[in-house]
Amino acid sequence: MIYFLFIAGAFFYWISLPPIGFCFLAFLVPVFWSFVIEHPKPIRFRNIYLGAFFFWIASIWWIACPHPLTTLGLLALAGYLSVYWLIFFTASRIAVHSFRVPVVWTTPVCWIGCEYLRNHILGGFSFCSLEHALYRQPLLIQIADLGGGYLVGGMMMMMGSAVGSGLGDWWTNRISVNRYVCCCFAGIIFFAAIGYGYVQTSGFRINQSNLTIAALQGNIPVRLNGDSEQTEKTFKQFIDLANQSVQNVSFPTEIKPLDLIIFPETVCPIPLLKYNTDLKPTAFKGWTDEAVEYWNDQFGELRIFVKQLGVPVLAGLSTFVFEAPPEPKRLNSALLIDPQNDRIDSRYDKIQLVMFGEYIPFSQYLPNDFFLKTLCQEAGRGTQPVAIPLRVKDRSLFLSVNICFESTLPHFIRNQILTLKKQGKEPAILINISNDGWFWFSQQIDQHLATHVFRAIENRRPHITATNGGFSAIIDSRGVIQKIGRRREAEVVIGSVSAMDYTTPIYHHIGDIPAIVCMLTVVVLILSEWYKKRFEKQN
Repeated sequence: MIYFLFIAGAFFYWISLPPIGFCFLAFLVPVFWSFVIEHPKPIRFRNIYLGAFFFWIASIWWIACPHPLTTLGLLALAGYLSVYWLIFFTASRIAVHSFRVPVVWTTPVCWIGCEYLRNHILGGFSFCSLEHALYRQPLLIQIADLGGGYLVGGMMMMMGSAVGSGLGDWWTNRISVNRYVCCCFAGIIFFAAIGYGYVQTSGFRINQSNLTIAALQGNIPVRLNGDSEQTEKTFKQFIDLANQSVQNVSFPTEIKPLDLIIFPETVCPIPLLKYNTDLKPTAFKGWTDEAVEYWNDQFGELRIFVKQLGVPVLAGLSTFVFEAPPEPKRLNSALLIDPQNDRIDSRYDKIQLVMFGEYIPFSQYLPNDFFLKTLCQEAGRGTQPVAIPLRVKDRSLFLSVNICFESTLPHFIRNQILTLKKQGKEPAILINISNDGWFWFSQQIDQHLATHVFRAIENRRPHITATNGGFSAIIDSRGVIQKIGRRREAEVVIGSVSAMDYTTPIYHHIGDIPAIVCMLTVVVLILSEWYKKRFEKQN
């Protein structure tokens, strides 16, 4: 019976997430799991691990889409992520049974602590967080600007555990004053969260000082080691979409002239060449003077195209930096090309690389013909966030760009904004460029969209995403999706965002300190039990 309750909770977790999206069933997850945690008899944690493993396989199977060999990565990642559920149940049961802490307090603390670890270890992986089930319910998730998405997930855990605790009393005909006090407090927290959400959303007004932005959305799947024909087809699609966006053929007449066009990640096959050495390109493997001249000419034609559009373009492309032989360093970049400015210096290079997609761990110790190295086009790592200036009418503002899965990490985006603010270049708008075509229109694109919503609320900035193979969208600072592309369609998502529509959220001030406290609590609980059992064994 106890394992049935665990599986029921895992099942409701799965169907509450996008794209199925029975979002309110997410509150039932901790209801079932609280029974597992409070169960007086020892449980078999291997059964918990096995159930978690199947949950993750069902939730992130899209990792196997790019290539058959990435199935190995799926199995490894699912096995790794299942460990966090094991830690959660272990720490929660220790708190409840060894320290007599009510389950209403135990589950949110242990859950937040485990989620913090999951978002940081090995670069972090925050897909399928419990709070993502509510990404289409802005009223319930506005508290994310107080404590990040962690606070929303913790609130959901507290509410469900409160219900489960109360039901436990009802079934056993026991009356516990402490339980009902905890339940009442949890209810107060829940309705306070709704009240805060109502205040934040009802008083929202779009500032008149706005920008009109076109986020291009492609629909071409991507394969590892894709051929040049596929690359050219993809780029041509976005050239056509860019032309369509300035012609306003498909848009209402009240749409203002465009201020920015956003191309997704890596869809531009024309690289930017940068030289940090006096060595000639011929000193680098695979590069000739003719190749350099060809790509410089191609980039010149790209500049001419942008001038013909008459609108600044934020392009996703590769930057080759010639520093030291044998090969130039390739960077995954977002480059602003301004038709009114001949300088090319507004570039952000991706910092948080994707394992096995952009880098191979310990690749320097592997042979060059190792199968993963032949599949993965490795990239160098950027060094710092960049405030990209955009001239709008008679003033300038700054954009903060993140690439691909960087948008899934709350601490990463927060730190980027705070770093730029210290430099006196506080960004007004967040932009994500992605190429989700690797995942073949699976549930990954819904899960990725959910992370954008939370980054908008946490930082109280409009968040625009331009994607190939996923959803391009314009999200305001409340996390409300104002415009979004259709699934599997190539189109231009165009809309206006307020350049002044941002404030400094409390999450910027306190950051992840509460989550760190929760994480340390989990560590202390597990260590205390380990020392206890060790002491009992010695005596």
